[in-house]
Amino acid sequence: MAQVKVKLFGVFRVDTHTAELEIGAQKLKDVFSALNEKLGDRPMDSGLQFKDAVVYINGEPCAKKGRKLSDGDEIWLLSPASGG
Repeated sequence: MAQVKVKLFGVFRVDTHTAELEIGAQKLKDVFSALNEKLGDRPMDSGLQFKDAVVYINGEPCAKKGRKLSDGDEIWLLSPASGG
């Protein structure tokens, strides 16, 4: 299991009162399960899902929730842009 750093931005950071944390995970989808365990069902009633976030790994966009992680990876979770 890889130890990764997860940084939350935007609404996710505001709603969870968390800027970053370290998580053990093998794949990107495991990060979301671990986050929901640690943070409860915030920022959303059903917990944070992969489809709810714009995801970057080590500064590169990632669209595959099955991506394998390596020790030291840095994952950024951004709330999708919205406007009006």
